Amino acid sequence: MRPIVAGSAGVGMMAINNSPRCPKCQKTMERGHIPDRGRNQVFQSGWSHGEAERQRFFGGIKFRPKEQLPLTAFRCPSCGYVELYAPPG
Repeated sequence: MRPIVAGSAGVGMMAINNSPRCPKCQKTMERGHIPDRGRNQVFQSGWSHGEAERQRFFGGIKFRPKEQLPLTAFRCPSCGYVELYAPPG
């Protein structure tokens, strides 16, 4: 598994409002991320196109790192609602 790094084309430059409003209670949401833990490493979670395909012999699902987009999470501190955003592309 390969880490997703924020950079000029990553999460840091996403065309997302820096402080979106919660669609449930209209409070300002906080930016964050969802860590994805692997073997002795932590990566940023990502979005992949299509349904997950199970691996036949090794368990888990098939993983195509080149097709993955980094996810940014926004959480409402008032009601706890969470939204995930992937950059366009």
